[in-house]
Amino acid sequence: MNISFGKQLKMKYCRIFLFLQLMIMDASTNAQEVTCEAEQLNNVDILFGHPGTTPPYKPGNILLFRCTDVNLKMHGQRTIECLSNGKWNYPYPKCEELTCNLNTRESNIKMERFPDFECPVKPGYNVIFSCNGQGLILKGQKEITCQSNGEWSSPFPTCEVTTVKCGRPPHVNDADLMDMIKTEYNTGERVQYSCFSKYTLDQRPPFSNYLTCQQGQWSGNIKCLKPCTVTKQMMDERGIELAFRDDQKMFVQHDDHITFKCQLGKHSRSTAFRQQCNDGEMTLPLCV
Repeated sequence: MNISFGKQLKMKYCRIFLFLQLMIMDASTNAQEVTCEAEQLNNVDILFGHPGTTPPYKPGNILLFRCTDVNLKMHGQRTIECLSNGKWNYPYPKCEELTCNLNTRESNIKMERFPDFECPVKPGYNVIFSCNGQGLILKGQKEITCQSNGEWSSPFPTCEVTTVKCGRPPHVNDADLMDMIKTEYNTGERVQYSCFSKYTLDQRPPFSNYLTCQQGQWSGNIKCLKPCTVTKQMMDERGIELAFRDDQKMFVQHDDHITFKCQLGKHSRSTAFRQQCNDGEMTLPLCV
């Protein structure tokens, strides 16, 4: 009986001791204070803290941030709070260089940057827009500027299909219209011209023989080069005559040549008797 009682008493004390140990461990765990960890500051200063700005940060602790430079822009929350679970309600903010984003998704719009720059765009830089394709018209500002607050001066423009038509084709000097004239033309339609007789069409860029309707305006360049006129009176005044013909009056097209000679009994004061017509102008030799 005594032995059994002793064993029971010993087991009872062991249970009590184990219970007390568990209670002490639990109390020790609860005694550890919950805090929020300090994080790395990226171009950020802590402007104000309640109750303080330095760790440890306990639940309820509030931090107010600012950027280290006025030319930086804050990304994130300016004010954060330590929660009871030891986590901040928002991540630490970051401050980065102030820039504007090129956030247009228009596939038919063309951007020209001035001065040339890399993305993202810094304040003071401009972007000039134009439509990339025929039959489109720009809706909005053609030029916008990146402002000091990181915002564009105006929303990005868009390119829309235009319904503006052109009126009757314009008059072109020394040329006739070859097509039947209509009262209005759609964008992309073009009309062809033909130079007067003896006149020569200039086909060097940017010249051609047609004009094109573009968003309500006729575009293109047509030039008819003038012929040169040589009369007997002009030749008599210079003491010359035609080397191979005896016409009273003649026309020479642009780029064509005429060869002269001195009239009988006269002598040359010029060396170039072969002259070329250049858009209605020709230098005549002189004999006296």
